[in-house]
Amino acid sequence: MSAPSTSREAAKRIEPAMSTYRGQVLAHLIARGNAGSTDEEGEKALGIKLRTYTPRRGELVKLGLVRDSGRHRRTDAGCRAVVWVAVRGAGPG
Repeated sequence: MSAPSTSREAAKRIEPAMSTYRGQVLAHLIARGNAGSTDEEGEKALGIKLRTYTPRRGELVKLGLVRDSGRHRRTDAGCRAVVWVAVRGAGPG
């Protein structure tokens, strides 16, 4: 079943912003280096809502540009969160 035309139109409208957010997330993780960042930390650092940040980070994982560091840090709520890091060579150049 295909998406309703309104859903397709909405997705097309936000597509440029999604790639911009993806670039911001990648730049943040590259800047953090080996220290990495949890999704919550990235959200705060970039001023991006978690429901926007997390899917963009997920896209970067699927693209092989970001990986799970194997470490965790506590969120503000005290939950364990994965620390994500950029894959070496993920940046421009």
